[in-house]
Amino acid sequence: MDVIENSVEAKPSLCVEMCKSFTEAVCKTILNNQAIPFNEDITFQGLVKTTVDHLIRKSKIENIDALSEMSRRISSVSQSIAEVRNNAGFASHGQDILAPDVDKSLSLLVYRETDVLVGFILHLYLNYAHKTNQRMLYDDYPEFNDWFDEANPLEIGGVVISASEALYHQDYEAYKQSYTDYLLYLEETKSNKS
Repeated sequence: MDVIENSVEAKPSLCVEMCKSFTEAVCKTILNNQAIPFNEDITFQGLVKTTVDHLIRKSKIENIDALSEMSRRISSVSQSIAEVRNNAGFASHGQDILAPDVDKSLSLLVYRETDVLVGFILHLYLNYAHKTNQRMLYDDYPEFNDWFDEANPLEIGGVVISASEALYHQDYEAYKQSYTDYLLYLEETKSNKS
C-alpha cells in the first residue's frame, strides 16, 4: 500500500500496476484460503467476480440481489483497471521509458477504486467468510506448534530452529497430517484420563 500511495502522483503508471497486483493478491489469497478453485490464467475481471460472488454467497445477506448486481458492476470496474494497467504497464509490460505516463488524475481514480474494491472484498471476507478458511495458517496453531517443536527438537549448525515452522514451509501437506495426528493424540490422551 505504501508503494501505491507514494506513486499516485510521483509515478502514476506504477500506481496503476500496483493497484491491479494488490487486488489480484487479495483475491487469490482469499480463494486459496477458502479452497475455491480457479484457473491460473483467469482474467483479472473473472478473478474479482469469482471472489466477490463467493463472498456474497458466504455472507447470506438478505438483499443478495442488490449485492449480485453490484458484483457485476464491480467486475466491470476491475476490467477498466486491467485495461488501464495493460496500456500503461510500466513494470511488468516493459514500456519504453519515454512512453507517456498515466495521467495523475487517472492514477488517483484507479487508486480510489482499488481502495473501495479491496475494502469491500475484505469487509465481506473478514465479516462472513474467514472463519471457514480451508488453508491452515501457521500462526493460528500455536499450541500445536509448541508441542511439535518440543517433540521434534531441531538444531542445525548450533542454531535451534522451529521444526513446526520448517515443516509448514517445506511440506505443508505433512504439516496438516501432523496436526491431524496431534488432534488424535489429544483425543486418546483425554480418553485415557477418563
